[in-house]
Amino acid sequence: MRESSGRSIGFVLLCGIAVLAVGYVLFGPRPTSDIPGDRIVLNYWEKWTGTEAAAMQQVVDAFNASQDRIHVNYLTMSSIDEKAMLSIAGGAPPDVLGLWSFNLPFYAQSDAILPLELPGIDAASYAPAVRPLVFDGDRQLAGVNTCSSVAVYVNLSHLDRAGLDYRNGGPPRTLEQFDAMIPHLSVVGSDGVEQAGFLHMDPGWWHWCWPGYFGGRLYDLETDTATIDSPENIAAFTWFQNGQRRYGRDALRRFQSAPTDNPSPYRNFLTGRLSMTIQGPWLARVIAESAPELQWEAWPLPGPAGSPDEPTGPIECDVLVVPRGAPHPAEAMEFIAFTQRQDMVELVSSLHAKPSPLMQVSPDFYFNHPNSSIAAHEAILHSPNGFGTPPVATWPELNASLTAGVDRIWNGDEDVATVLGEVQAEVESQLERARIRRERRGQRRFGVRP
Repeated sequence: MRESSGRSIGFVLLCGIAVLAVGYVLFGPRPTSDIPGDRIVLNYWEKWTGTEAAAMQQVVDAFNASQDRIHVNYLTMSSIDEKAMLSIAGGAPPDVLGLWSFNLPFYAQSDAILPLELPGIDAASYAPAVRPLVFDGDRQLAGVNTCSSVAVYVNLSHLDRAGLDYRNGGPPRTLEQFDAMIPHLSVVGSDGVEQAGFLHMDPGWWHWCWPGYFGGRLYDLETDTATIDSPENIAAFTWFQNGQRRYGRDALRRFQSAPTDNPSPYRNFLTGRLSMTIQGPWLARVIAESAPELQWEAWPLPGPAGSPDEPTGPIECDVLVVPRGAPHPAEAMEFIAFTQRQDMVELVSSLHAKPSPLMQVSPDFYFNHPNSSIAAHEAILHSPNGFGTPPVATWPELNASLTAGVDRIWNGDEDVATVLGEVQAEVESQLERARIRRERRGQRRFGVRP
């Protein structure tokens, strides 16, 4: 009886997915009718909106003007990864698709994207930390649209007021030196925390990154095993938990929930309530627009792993892929190759206030860049200690389990090793279920070549 019920539920789910896929084929985005001549039309779906989308529009316009055979129809949308998989399943994908680098293991393992053949472009074209995010062995899976590394943004006025000499000594070179700064930047009054020096959970977007600073990782690609509860990870999340204990859980809750005139996720740093925060390079653009009077600088966060010359830090990439079943794969790869040109990469990266993901960068890129600390972000991209999310197709599941564990570590007084051990067990079960699914579908695991 249970087996029959399970089959019925599975059949209903498959039918639901099929209906959604067919619906997206029939009613999804359509190309513009204003196309010159008899050009081949490429539909390019992208996840960006606002100024970020407008920056990429300049590249599309440049490509369309550079030749008279192909016209790229540029469409931006939300929830792009879900819509893309539905369009691929329904047999009507776009020609070019903008995703995040953490999507690639799942799309590649599902055989949903085509390996790229881009003339004159290979792994050596990209900064060292970028290469593992877009290549699977010697196969290029994606072109890089833009790339971000995460650094510490510092309110220099707060450092001056606290008497911390960063001008002569430079940024902190060790984690101990960084931690020693925090009490001098913290103001705690009778009503609680008025100014925090540094908070690991503000903004709380990269909870997966802390092990990397300690030389740890969450997953081993070679053995397909979780490494959540490794000694390095326990040390990293113990340091993370101590960041909460520095102020106290209840005091931080009041601090984070206090109303301000700035509703953005950057509000505490922009309003001066937070002295240091980890953020991506786009924060320079946000500061220029929302708090132009703020005096700031960005530094790589020092950790037990890495060094000032080869800093550690998380990397994320916006990528371009060609879905399997794309109507014009050769022309799509021609467009992606155009986007990888140095001038085009630098154009978009500069407008996004991000570092270039390429090995070769022009002097003008630095001279005109809107982020005055772009060198700090670039140093992480070119460091052997830069790292991305684990290269596993089940990353959304792993991430959800880790997030729940991190919330317990931050918001409670639970033993770090115990919590990570429980997350380890959950992720091991996820990986085992994924192995069974691959075998049933005849799929190769991502990162394992025949």
